[in-house]
Amino acid sequence: MKQFHPLRVAAKTPESKDAVRIALEVPGELRDEFTFLPGQHLPIQIERDGKHVRRTYSICSPEGCWPLEIGVRVQPGGLFSEFAANELQVGDTLEVMPPTGRFHLESERPEGRFHIGFAAGSGITPILSIAASVLEGEKTSRFALFYGNRRQNTTMFIEDLFALKNRFPKRFQVHFVFSQEEQEFEISGGRIDADKVTELYEHFCRSVEPDAAWVCGPDTMIGSVTGALEDLGMDAGTIRSERFGVPRKGNGKQATRTSPGTADQAQVTVVMDGHKKHFEMPREGSNVVDAAAECGIELPYSCKGGVCATCRTHLRSGEVEMATNHALEPWEVEKGFVLACQSTPLTDEIVLDYDKS
Repeated sequence: MKQFHPLRVAAKTPESKDAVRIALEVPGELRDEFTFLPGQHLPIQIERDGKHVRRTYSICSPEGCWPLEIGVRVQPGGLFSEFAANELQVGDTLEVMPPTGRFHLESERPEGRFHIGFAAGSGITPILSIAASVLEGEKTSRFALFYGNRRQNTTMFIEDLFALKNRFPKRFQVHFVFSQEEQEFEISGGRIDADKVTELYEHFCRSVEPDAAWVCGPDTMIGSVTGALEDLGMDAGTIRSERFGVPRKGNGKQATRTSPGTADQAQVTVVMDGHKKHFEMPREGSNVVDAAAECGIELPYSCKGGVCATCRTHLRSGEVEMATNHALEPWEVEKGFVLACQSTPLTDEIVLDYDKS
């Protein structure tokens, strides 16, 4: 199981009116463990009022670059984001888990592809890493990015995007869309929704067939954008998406294994690093991660919203119901992988194997 490591804050700079960029120094002996694929994220943990607070932030650095950089949008009342903006200082340390996540470029990639990206707000963070890595590593590939924000002064990484445009003028195009600022051209105003995707695609991608699409933004955006791209002829298998934030209840795909139960309590066995741990949990009103914590057993997790997949594990035996699933691919569910933070036992006994990948 991946463990948290203390990483020193090497730099902290304002990124926009309401965001900061944080650079994390990774010691040489941890470089292999923290090697990432563009698009992946870092679970980060701090302690506030005697309790652990965990959040997940995407890496914005290009592939192979050190230190690792993340972008943090400051949310009013956000336990971590307000701490990061107001209290965290260069030289401090943060508890950071090695990179994880399935929204990423492949490790081996062909040349000559045409990528498109649709991002909204802080959803630009992983797509910046992906776009920069494509342009650096795929010498004949192109990338077209459509990036939606309310206003320019809250647009994250705008200087990075202009720098990429200057370095790769023939292979990178970026189009900004602002919903709360009047624009000279109508196509640059509004929200990144299905109609706007169709308008942008037909105007800027009319003569090409994209090989891959990358979509990242709030929960409400994902379905409309991916649906529009499919309607425009893109194969669903070429469209990758990632939500940021905790999705609204009821919006997730259900991954349910139905089985009648008898007891109010279920016996849970966890296999981790070759060792077995056992605990008992209720069949209703809890999930595996929280129930384990109440018994003094710490299991990996971060978002607790079924989004980041930090809690992914293999259901070796027994049956569970997942309240929501925005992180696992259909093939993973078919092979028995579940999200522990969303799982409730349906049978009297379950065995979860964290050692199976």
